[in-house]
Amino acid sequence: MLQGELIKPVQPDLIVDFVRHGEPEYTQQEIDDASIEGHLTQEGRRQVHETGLKLSEQIDKEKECVVFWVSPKQRAQQTAAVLQKVFEQQQIPVERFRTHHDLSDIRLGHEFIRKLYAEDAVDELIEYWTKADLPEDAEKPEEVKKRVERVVTYLVRIAEKIRPQDNKKLRFICVGHEEIFRDLLEAGYGFGTKKHTGPEFAEVMEMKIFKSELQNDAVLKLMFRGKEAELRFNPQSRNFYKIQNSGEVNQ
Repeated sequence: MLQGELIKPVQPDLIVDFVRHGEPEYTQQEIDDASIEGHLTQEGRRQVHETGLKLSEQIDKEKECVVFWVSPKQRAQQTAAVLQKVFEQQQIPVERFRTHHDLSDIRLGHEFIRKLYAEDAVDELIEYWTKADLPEDAEKPEEVKKRVERVVTYLVRIAEKIRPQDNKKLRFICVGHEEIFRDLLEAGYGFGTKKHTGPEFAEVMEMKIFKSELQNDAVLKLMFRGKEAELRFNPQSRNFYKIQNSGEVNQ
């Protein structure tokens, strides 16, 4: 792994926008059966529409076309549909729309959900989940991290292999959930687990990927709430990590 600074090209090889779904509401049945699909509220749709307009201003429709990767959950699918409609209205080409199960929310299970509501910890879900004694049917933080690492691995491979066609580059929109952001935010910024440090509804984290050059690891340049962070990514270990100013690795 490289311990110093890399000289990156001016233009990234791939731009990815990670978008959290808009504000949802859940039926009692979804809570009881632990499906937690959710559907967007009117406010949620407004949030997503506003995000779509902001994203459309950043996308060069003459040089980029969009690919959607979307969590299978209903609230994420509805979010992506609103974004796609905004892009179509702005004449931004959409190449394809794919459901990606690695972008799904945490598999919580009945026992954990009952405990979550009983202890009134819904608003602190991510922090509560990382500290709780999890039952067997609940997905563990390390399991979710492996999913995130797989997503990043796929994206880095695409950055390395895909060449522009018709002078247009792909731009990925990954629509998912708060927990999909968590490990990247913690690695890049040192926050993302405590309440309100992760993404709000319909909030975006941009990732610019600079592919591996000369045996060096790929570079992931993050932008979240106006602040930049830079990570390295090793495709063999599927590990993203931060280089400190001293040149030391923070993993």
